[in-house]
Amino acid sequence: MGIDKLEDAAMHAVKATGNTLVTAGPGAGKTELLGQRGVFLMQTGLCAYPRRILAISFKRDAARNLRERFERRCSKEQIERFDSLTFDAFTKQLFDRFWRGLPAEWSLKNPYTIAYAPSRAETQQFQRSVADGLGDETKLGGRIEKIAGVRAERNGVTATSYEDYQNGIQRLSLAPVRVGTYGAFLHFARIAWALDQNPSPLTFQMLGRLLQAVVESNPVIRRAICATYSHVFIDEFQDTTYVQYELMRSIFKGSTSVVTAVGDDKQRIMRWAGAQEDSFGEFAADFLDGPPDLGRARLVLQSNYRSNKRIVEILNILKGRLAPTEPDFLAVRDAPDLPPEQICSVAVSENESEENANIAAFVSRRIFAGIDPRQIGLLVRQKANDWEDRLAPYFEASGIGLRNEDRNVGGASIQDLMVEPYAQAIVDSLEFLSTKRGGIVWTRLVDLLMTVEGLDEQAGDQRKSRVLDPLDRFKSKNLFDEAAIPSAAQIEALVEEVEAFLELPRLAALAPQYQQGNYFDQIRAATLAFLKEATNGRRNWNEVFKWYRGEGQVPLLTITKSKGLEYDIVVQLGLDDTQWWSFAKDPAEGHSNFFVAASRARDRLHMAFCKANKIQKINEIYDLLQQAQVPVQEGCEWAGK
Repeated sequence: MGIDKLEDAAMHAVKATGNTLVTAGPGAGKTELLGQRGVFLMQTGLCAYPRRILAISFKRDAARNLRERFERRCSKEQIERFDSLTFDAFTKQLFDRFWRGLPAEWSLKNPYTIAYAPSRAETQQFQRSVADGLGDETKLGGRIEKIAGVRAERNGVTATSYEDYQNGIQRLSLAPVRVGTYGAFLHFARIAWALDQNPSPLTFQMLGRLLQAVVESNPVIRRAICATYSHVFIDEFQDTTYVQYELMRSIFKGSTSVVTAVGDDKQRIMRWAGAQEDSFGEFAADFLDGPPDLGRARLVLQSNYRSNKRIVEILNILKGRLAPTEPDFLAVRDAPDLPPEQICSVAVSENESEENANIAAFVSRRIFAGIDPRQIGLLVRQKANDWEDRLAPYFEASGIGLRNEDRNVGGASIQDLMVEPYAQAIVDSLEFLSTKRGGIVWTRLVDLLMTVEGLDEQAGDQRKSRVLDPLDRFKSKNLFDEAAIPSAAQIEALVEEVEAFLELPRLAALAPQYQQGNYFDQIRAATLAFLKEATNGRRNWNEVFKWYRGEGQVPLLTITKSKGLEYDIVVQLGLDDTQWWSFAKDPAEGHSNFFVAASRARDRLHMAFCKANKIQKINEIYDLLQQAQVPVQEGCEWAGK
């Protein structure tokens, strides 16, 4: 619906009657496939009322994107039965509903707050505390030994590295109890310690393990969840952590719920965050094992709708290193009629300052040629803030805006802030107040108010009295000129007016992540801070809104943050040992990271490094680029073309 066609394997996945694992390479249209499947299930009645579809994504913008595709094609009643959530949101919603089902030894005695990983110093202090209590059941260490049924050595507890502690929760189970490493033992102790605090500081991963204990201990709750969802989608499946996957397995394995997992194990770049080593193999064993008449299938999508033919040729060379047995990608678009080095090349500069100048010159020429600055992606392996410091003066001198999507502003990264429901509501409201005509922001505000008022499209007179009339009065009272230059005090005052009109409790109810702890306050502070930064004492309101959204600015972001995005032109910065220092430690993840970066490009792909930095650790990547006949050129020559 809404597109010309799907390749045969994708159509098979859309209509599948059983569990399905789909390997979908870059540009294959994973989100479109899931959107089409959701529409098909609803409109054919295969997801019959009152059952629902659960779509799980890793990032909030991906969850929103999938939901928007679904909304364009379905009725109001069908949309209400489509839950597009992140893993964290899904976990928290179920935990808040079913926490009373926790086993007695893990019961929640106090309110809880969403916590983040403790610092290295705090972790070391906690390790010493646990070690001091070993062998004494009146203390935390001894109590955990008894519950886990293990004897721990003091040296094993204190010698556990910070990284092993962080990964410990991936090797842990609360029901039944499983403690496989000292990192798991320490996380086991951390959960017990947190539950004794008031309020209890719990990370999303802790919530996942506690929720799994609820499900494993209460078959009735498990059956209730499965009865709710007839179909389950899991996007970016290759990045599923052990905590996330084992929770989903505890709920849906062996049930009548049909699970569709879509991902690409060539793009597995989240091992550092606990992603499974063999997520596809685990899924096949748990969900595809059974007779063929159940309709279970493992499918591979070959079409690449994003990149042109020349870039796809390069991706096939890179794929050969990661998945040699998979079929090659098939390009849908031809390459432009340009010299090869203008489509893809490695640009080499003499030193760092020359490289900065070359990058700024290259970007400037592309913008002058008519390319939207937002369609030029500058990707880095790590330390985007350092790259911003390096490039900003050169970009400013060239009259180009540079936007570090990774930069933290008052408690949230810029990229994350753009998809926060609170931030969207505030900025939409301000833009609505600054214009004579409402346009799309009026539509979004009406939809928001209809939602919080519990009204549907058929509300009629209630819609006018409870939404439209108050919105008109609010605008009449607070209307301001979009050409005016706001001060920081004016921004604060207007944000307060918007919060008072929309009501803070209703804004806090927009997302599950706002319900506990101080996350909602962090997003409020970040939104206000970024709006103040946007005005810079010289921009008018119209310019503030454009700057806030990133219009006219070239995005700079890490490869991890680029997942799910695409650009007309990609420039991979710092393809050298300094940025890719961990390549030798984990070559598979290194190759996957480079593959992800290269596959973001639609029309042109370039890599840059300077001779002052070594490339010995990542020679394998350069060997593949040579095999793909990617030309090498001087940075100044590259910048001038």
